[in-house]
Amino acid sequence: MADEVDPVNQLSPHDDPSTRIWSSYISGAEKHNRNLARSWKGDMDALLIFAGLFSASVTAFIVESYKTLSPAPEDTTNALLAQISQQLAAMSNASAAINSIAFSQGNFDSAVFVPPTSSLVCNTLWFLSLGFSLTCALSATLVEQWVRNYLQATESRPTPHERARICAYLYQGLEKFKMAAVVEAIPMLLHASLLLFFAGLVEFLRPVNAAISYLTLGILITCVMLYALATVIPAFRRDCPYQTPLSGLWWKIMKILRILRRHDPDGPPILVSGTIAQAREAEAINISFERDQRDFAAMSWTLKNLRHESEFEAFVEVIPRAVAGFDYSAKLLLHRLLYHNNLSVRLGHRVPRLLISCTGGVLDPVVGQKRAATCLAAIWSLSMITMHTDSSETESSSPILSRATLRFDEFTLRDIQTVKQELPGISDHAISAATVVAQGLIDMYVEQVFNQELLLADFVLAKGSKSLAPPAGKPVTPLQTPRRAMQRVRRILEKLQGHLDSGEAIASPITFVLFTTVYSAITDAIRLITSPPTNVNPLDIASRVLESLRQFRERINQTNFSLTLDYAAYFLTSRSLPYEAFNTFRRIFLKIEFDLLVSVQSQIRFVSYLDEALESDSEGGTRFPQSIINIILGLTRAVRDPTCALKTRAIITRYMRFFPSQDEARKALSFLDGALPKPSPTLDLFTLHMYSNLKLDKGMAQPSVRNPAVVADIANLAFRNYETA
Repeated sequence: MADEVDPVNQLSPHDDPSTRIWSSYISGAEKHNRNLARSWKGDMDALLIFAGLFSASVTAFIVESYKTLSPAPEDTTNALLAQISQQLAAMSNASAAINSIAFSQGNFDSAVFVPPTSSLVCNTLWFLSLGFSLTCALSATLVEQWVRNYLQATESRPTPHERARICAYLYQGLEKFKMAAVVEAIPMLLHASLLLFFAGLVEFLRPVNAAISYLTLGILITCVMLYALATVIPAFRRDCPYQTPLSGLWWKIMKILRILRRHDPDGPPILVSGTIAQAREAEAINISFERDQRDFAAMSWTLKNLRHESEFEAFVEVIPRAVAGFDYSAKLLLHRLLYHNNLSVRLGHRVPRLLISCTGGVLDPVVGQKRAATCLAAIWSLSMITMHTDSSETESSSPILSRATLRFDEFTLRDIQTVKQELPGISDHAISAATVVAQGLIDMYVEQVFNQELLLADFVLAKGSKSLAPPAGKPVTPLQTPRRAMQRVRRILEKLQGHLDSGEAIASPITFVLFTTVYSAITDAIRLITSPPTNVNPLDIASRVLESLRQFRERINQTNFSLTLDYAAYFLTSRSLPYEAFNTFRRIFLKIEFDLLVSVQSQIRFVSYLDEALESDSEGGTRFPQSIINIILGLTRAVRDPTCALKTRAIITRYMRFFPSQDEARKALSFLDGALPKPSPTLDLFTLHMYSNLKLDKGMAQPSVRNPAVVADIANLAFRNYETA
């Protein structure tokens, strides 16, 4: 029969408005019920099989043992024949009859059978064992029936809200009547039956053979001890897989005695509450050093078994979300996996390998582009992890940045460039990933140069020029070895400066190959200080090396500033911002040392980019978010050239009215005022006039203004006119 429909609301009885509310409860409750029923049914099936086999075995023993509880038929016949013969012999005289009757009575009494004690004990234990075993089988059968009825009742109604309420009602009944405790107690019957059987077997064998009886007793004692140990251990070691039905009772006794405690990482040990299962879950989930170790071992095993590229790609997809989340343990785990000793686990090795698998035309372009974007996002996230770990926490930790602590290197930059050339669609991801990888390399060299400067400074202070002066009468004649070492350092530094001035992309392997060459040459020169040639003052070599380190540090800072400009140039010419543009831009911006000078060419380049970045859009606002604009304005701290400072000030003044927030603009103008040589009342008028000419040229010939050389000529001419005025 069709369901009746409400003519007013046009709803059938099944279209209850609360259906969607209860659907979430039903999905979780039914899953829980099925898991519970499957667990109980599995336990009961095993108990039924074992109880049936065990009951049959006990019955076979009882068939033999119960005979000892009554006298044997042949014994009774022999006793009666002996009594009759005695009575016939005593009938010869009447006087002896009375004595015969008394004697007969005594023999009859003595002929009453009394079973031996061992037989009574043995049969008592075995009959109890059989009873417990059969009771266990019956209980298991009933539990299976109860579980089946419970599932049928909770799934009988079609509407979700009715099914949910029935499910809640019956589940509360399970808890109220302690069905879980009943199910846990049923195996105790079988365990008790087994122990009773062994005890009866010992008593059964005692009259037969003492040695075999003692052997069986030893086996019984061993089993009882193991059973007791399996009962007690889970209370102290929650990760122990052994447990018996008596473990719950022992756990409650220990809680009453207030003996159970757990370690709290933030304070003293605290009392344990809840059941064994709840305590086990809490110990597995709560934050601790042991949990981090387990996580590391589990994920190491997982990565070893993710051999197929598609399987590993699924793991790589979740890395950015794990890094961006608030779980510090997940970040620590990924940080440790970056430096794993096994290459099949080390993320710093496997993620670039997965990235390079996108090249060569092996994969479908769509699949390859998706995989490349996934790998680049993971490389970016892993490069951005900020961890404060002790040197003992990771295999490759070190007090200073070095190759051992480097997450990705020049080879990763090479792979990113290769993928970018073959898959232009992932350029937004590639530029951000390459930028943060390059910044990590720069940070490593900054740290190494800084530590070398400290070591040389300590060396100079410890030795002093007087103590290392050559003997009197022997002039200092530096040999060719120190001179050649320093000449090599200067030559490589000049080559590095030429590379920086060439305008090539900074985030490329060649930049850091030059870095490595410079640092290697400086390291060779430092070795001469510890074992200098004859008649060579090591302090003289130290002073030259310190100067080279200072120059190298300036080149590194210049590289950092140029890297920032390269990244800005990309999103100035792109239709959209790169992947994680703000965080990437902020990362490289914060590493710039504004106390060190940058080249005039870089300052001119910055001025040209600033003009484009601050241009207003069609709606009268800036093209980029305020967060990006603030970082660009912060780069004005590197402008020291008066001409560039003059032009920068004019650009900011012109576009300042379009900024949602003008605080950063005012800070930039304040700094630029300090960079100008001298204040002048006509400065503002001149800058506006000069900038108007610049904008006019830009509108007439866009490529010429984008050329740094043309911008420099305009700026220099304008500044010379300003100085003359």
